[in-house]
Amino acid sequence: MSATMGKVHRAVMSKIAEPVRAVFLDTPAGFQLNADEISAKAAQYFKQRFKIDLSVASFKAIAAATPVEVDDALRKLRRANYIFAGPGSPTYAVRNWQKTPILEEMARRLATGAHLVFASAAAIAMGRYALPVYEIYKVGEEPHWVEGLDLLGSYGLELAIVSHWNNAEGGTHDTRYCFMGEPRFKHLEKSLPDSTTILGIDEYTACIVDLNSAECQVMGAGQVTIRHRGRETYHPAPTTFKLDQLKGAGLAGEQGYPFQTCAPPRAMAEAEEETSHKPPVDDTTSVAPFIELIIWVRAQLRAAKHWTLADEIRQRLSKLGIILEDGPEETTWRKD
Repeated sequence: MSATMGKVHRAVMSKIAEPVRAVFLDTPAGFQLNADEISAKAAQYFKQRFKIDLSVASFKAIAAATPVEVDDALRKLRRANYIFAGPGSPTYAVRNWQKTPILEEMARRLATGAHLVFASAAAIAMGRYALPVYEIYKVGEEPHWVEGLDLLGSYGLELAIVSHWNNAEGGTHDTRYCFMGEPRFKHLEKSLPDSTTILGIDEYTACIVDLNSAECQVMGAGQVTIRHRGRETYHPAPTTFKLDQLKGAGLAGEQGYPFQTCAPPRAMAEAEEETSHKPPVDDTTSVAPFIELIIWVRAQLRAAKHWTLADEIRQRLSKLGIILEDGPEETTWRKD
């Protein structure tokens, strides 16, 4: 629910021919005392940015849900063509969705053409294996996976989905790979079956999986990383790749690349050699993720009423040939 990700929501909504009927499912954060505040924030975000009413399908806990509440949530899900869920705990989401009519309805809606939009904890829970982030990072449990909801298993995808792939909140310590850091995540990767593919998604980044076209589109400020049996490939925004890559097919390199956020040296050298014989091309695609990130930072400054600094960013970008245009709902940019 950031300014940067507004374009992602619009891109998904553009695929819906009928009026968008959006629902927010609150389960992943159902254990939090501010769960209703998160739902209200989501509804406000959709109303302000997209002029769409976002209803809440409330299912905070399987043990506490009454038959009336379950029926109400199912009714909203059956009507929805845009189902949104996000922050909270992956393992809590798994425990409270597993073997429930709520999960069955989400799977049915996906099969019949609805769009499921999952972020953070909800995205992790949907894989064949889910990462118990809190239990490892906060409580100190040994690195391990739990059985996920495997929502995409029937489509031939055996995934371990890892959001916050490039997290840097640790400052002095490594919090990449959803707060695991490299040593723990290497151990986690080795413990996965060979048939499982890791889908790593950077922050403020989306991987749109189109099951009909068998393609995946990357949008946002970062990149998507795919790891399978020690081999790695990555797709920066904005790019498209074949769905087969999520099945472990077509990944680069025989021995694999070490954990990193940049291209491996050999690939960089090959790219430099290839481009040295070609005329210069427009570099809009390569700088787009950085501009989107700057726009997001500027939006936070404006929200905090730091107008002077926000204007300074605009002016400096203008000197570099990047023109920002503030609209009523979002900021767009173009090269001068």
